[in-house]
Order: sequence, then C-alpha cells, then structure tokens
Amino acid sequence: MTYEQWRQDVSLASQLKEALAMPIIQKALSVVDSLTAAKALGNTNAILQVASNSHVLFGYDAGRAGIIADLHNLAVVPEEVNEIPPSYIGEF
Repeated sequence: MTYEQWRQDVSLASQLKEALAMPIIQKALSVVDSLTAAKALGNTNAILQVASNSHVLFGYDAGRAGIIADLHNLAVVPEEVNEIPPSYIGEF
C-alpha cells in the first residue's frame, strides 16, 4: 500500500489512532523509545570500542524513532481542503 492509498481511506487513520492508544501498544512504544544505542552499549568504554560502527548504530536508532513518528503521523486524519470563498479574498 502506498501513502496515497492510505490517505484515500480516512478510516485507516482513525483505526490506527485507536490501535496506538491501546495500553499494550503504549507500553511497547515506551520500551522501544527507551532503547537507545548508548543504553544498549553500556558505559563510555563500550561506546569507544565500537566507535567505528557508531554511525550504523545511531542511524538504526534514528530510524526506529522515525518509524514511530511516522506511525503517529499516519494516525492523524487529514483535514479536508476547501476552496476559500471569494468573500475572504481581500482587495489590495
């Protein structure tokens, strides 16, 4: 499914919003959100030992945060865009 197909069915955003609000999902997102590469690696010495791979690890972490943010964005029901009535167009 593409983003455009997702947005065409407004009910999907509402369903996702309800699913993301479930207590078990909130707990899972909280756990995932707290799993940073620095915490997973441990102390500073461990981070320095894998410094050559840190860009990969922190990139993965950023990707995980991006996915969670994207899920929340997909749960927002887009507002319908209406044309501005001519009476609102000011004269200059």
